[in-house]
Amino acid sequence: MIFLDARSGFFTPLRPYLSFLVTPIQVVVNAPQQAISWGMEHLASREYLVSENQRLNQDVLVLRSRLQKLDSLRAENVRLRELLDASQQVEAKIIMAEVIGFDQNAYSHKIMIDKGFSSGAYIGQSVLDATGVMGQIVEAGAYNSRVLLIADASHFVPVQLSRTGLRSILRGTGDLKRLALMNVPHSADIKKGDVLTTSGLDDRFPSDYPVGVVKSVANIPGKPYADVEVVPLAQLERSRHVMLIDVPESQR
Repeated sequence: MIFLDARSGFFTPLRPYLSFLVTPIQVVVNAPQQAISWGMEHLASREYLVSENQRLNQDVLVLRSRLQKLDSLRAENVRLRELLDASQQVEAKIIMAEVIGFDQNAYSHKIMIDKGFSSGAYIGQSVLDATGVMGQIVEAGAYNSRVLLIADASHFVPVQLSRTGLRSILRGTGDLKRLALMNVPHSADIKKGDVLTTSGLDDRFPSDYPVGVVKSVANIPGKPYADVEVVPLAQLERSRHVMLIDVPESQR
């Protein structure tokens, strides 16, 4: 038929009709192959999208982690600058140290620092952060020391009121956010917002270092003294870098 059509053009008038008849058959014959091809393309596209989604999720996690690390480094840089500024205001020789551990229970609060007697640390040495007094060294090893925080229930700090010069003893309560001022007469001139600093008495702490701020004063009938609650100025829960105040051995 093809030969005759090529030589004589016999089927030329019939081509439109033959094409009309053959086209549906071609569609039916090609349909499975097209369906398979479309399905494979769709499957490949879906697998690619799933893979791409997983990769993007991983990238997001990595970026979030890096952002958190960056925020942490920025915050630490701020704290270090604050500590540097504070150290420049301290007249005595200082030793910089880093907090490397915590030893806390309901009432006892201690931290471990990375400086020991090989670096000049000694028992009784005052420890400060950028904002205030943190505590004293109670144990000193060669390369690390244990510091008793001012919030510890067994800790006492001789203090004075910056505004009036009133002297008293500040004791720990076992609560890192609360201290108590002892033996304050009901008639004492003390109010919320007053700042307490070390008095230097008993040679326990050098004088004039900030310790806390008065949060509340309550005169309760029947009690011999006022209840004075104080908030520590040092960041007892958060500080990672601290200063050890090195006083002459004759003054220890």
